[in-house]
Amino acid sequence: MKLNALFIITAILGLFFGILMLIIPGQFFDFYGGTLTNAGKYNGQLVAAAYLGISTLLLIATKAKEAKGRQAIVIGSLVHFFIGFIVALRWQILGEVNVWGWTTVGLFALLALAYAYFAVTKKID
Repeated sequence: MKLNALFIITAILGLFFGILMLIIPGQFFDFYGGTLTNAGKYNGQLVAAAYLGISTLLLIATKAKEAKGRQAIVIGSLVHFFIGFIVALRWQILGEVNVWGWTTVGLFALLALAYAYFAVTKKID
């Protein structure tokens, strides 16, 4: 897989989840078996804003030529998805989310591994 393909896949996922969390945060988290207070909805929408911003950054990065900038995005994405994997796995093991939570665990694990591959091999062209 080429890095641009990974950027595009990640951006599409971020746009999808970001839009859902922005527009219908309560229903989005209901799907995973959670219930949000107004403070939870507020924080969910802030996370949605971050996802939408990162997705935009990733789409723009597909046109970037500078290796250092692309490498920074790879490392930042690796950190994001690795920490996200740990958090999602913890909450899943605690039983705080339903079976659909495993999709988040798996998705974050796959994306962390993909970004780790590019971080280690430095194939960022």
